[in-house]
Amino acid sequence: MLSEEARETLADFQRRDTTFQNVELAPPTLAFDQTLTIYGGDLTLELFPAPGHQPDQIAAWIPELRLLLAFDAVEHPLPTLADPAGVPAMFATLERFLSLQPARVLCSHGGATEVAQVEKNLRYLHEIEQRVRSLLATHHHTNTDLVSASILSEYPFEQVLSAMATPGEDVNEAFYREAHDANVRCVVEWLMSQH
Repeated sequence: MLSEEARETLADFQRRDTTFQNVELAPPTLAFDQTLTIYGGDLTLELFPAPGHQPDQIAAWIPELRLLLAFDAVEHPLPTLADPAGVPAMFATLERFLSLQPARVLCSHGGATEVAQVEKNLRYLHEIEQRVRSLLATHHHTNTDLVSASILSEYPFEQVLSAMATPGEDVNEAFYREAHDANVRCVVEWLMSQH
C-alpha cells in the first residue's frame, strides 16, 4: 500500500475524481493469510482471500444470513482479471463462493445479485479457457497476440454481452469490451505459459 505504484494510482484517482481528494494511504493494523473471523454476538463475519480480480482481493461471508460480500471478485455483466496469474485464482475464488451456497451476493459493480451471477462469471471464464485450449490444440501458435485475436473474433464481445446482460440494460460497453479483451489475453497468456 505504501509503494510508489500505490501512490501514483491514488494520485491518478485524485486527479480524475474529487471523491478521493482527502484519501491518504495508511498501512493496515491487522492482516491475515487464510481467514479472519469476527464474532459479533448473533452474527459472524468471516473474511477470506478471494484473488483473481486482484491478488490481494478479499471477500466477506456472514453465514447466519448466507450473505456473501464478493466485492470486485464478482461483477455484472462480466468479471475482470488482474493478470494471467489471476486466472486459476479466479476459478478457485468463484468455486469457493459457490461452495458456500449463498442466498444473496453483494458485489461492488452490480449491487445485490443472485448466486446465478457467480455461476455466469465462472461459465464465462471457462468458455474463454475452453476456446483457447481448443485453438491451441489445433494450431501451434507461439504469438499470444495472434491467439488472443483469434479467440476475440470467435468469441466477440457482442456475443458475450448478449449472454451476460439483460437486453436493453445500460452497460458501460466501452469498459466491458476492454475488460473482455483483457480477460482473453490473460487466459491466453496463462495457458500458453503452461506449455
